[in-house]
Amino acid sequence: MMAALPFVPEDTIPTAWRHLKPILPADMSTFLDFFAYTWVGSSFRNPIFSHDRWNQHDATALLLPRSSNIAEGWHHGFSSMLSSSNPTIWKFLSCLKKEQDITDVKITEMLMKEAP
Repeated sequence: MMAALPFVPEDTIPTAWRHLKPILPADMSTFLDFFAYTWVGSSFRNPIFSHDRWNQHDATALLLPRSSNIAEGWHHGFSSMLSSSNPTIWKFLSCLKKEQDITDVKITEMLMKEAP
C-alpha cells in the first residue's frame, strides 16, 4: 500500500498518508515514523526529501519515464562501444565522436518526419 503513495497527486500526499498509516501493521511503527520523517513530513516540519523529488503522479499521467533506465541504457551502450573499463583518451574521443554522429542522424531523421 505504501508503494502507491508516489502515484497520488502531490498536494494530497499528507492526507493519503493520514488515511494509510492507521491500516498498516502496528509492528511497523518505527519504520513508519522513519518513513514519515524522511518522505512525508508533517504540518510543522518538511520531509527530508521534498514531495516533488519523488512523486510520480504527473509523470505517470503524462506517460513520461519514471526512472533513469534510459540513461542507464545509454551508458551501457556507450560502455560497450568503448569495450574497456579504462580506455585511452583517444579511444574515448573516437567513441564520443561516433555517438555524436549517431545523435546527429537521429535528429535529422526526426526533423525530416516533421517537415511539411
